[in-house]
Amino acid sequence: MGKEYAEKHLMLALKNNADRTKMNEKLILKEANAIKYAELILFEKYKKDNIEFQKPYQVYLIDDYWVIYGTLPKNYKGGVFSIVFDSWNGKILRLTHGK
Repeated sequence: MGKEYAEKHLMLALKNNADRTKMNEKLILKEANAIKYAELILFEKYKKDNIEFQKPYQVYLIDDYWVIYGTLPKNYKGGVFSIVFDSWNGKILRLTHGK
């Protein structure tokens, strides 16, 4: 199919503008999938060992948005990651890591 096929799909996606109101159903329904999605991004940006050290994650679905952040051991000094994304389309609204 090649690059031209991929370019055609990209143009269609951009034309659609990823408007969540046009989605028929949520893309990321389950907590386990939300964690996997977040980890894909977090591992690349902040390194896998760093993010996995922040388990257990705090995971909440609030008004169709996934809010996930790390935890640290008691009395440990440092910051944790925080990621917020739309369950309908996966769009990341916030991505941070404290110090």
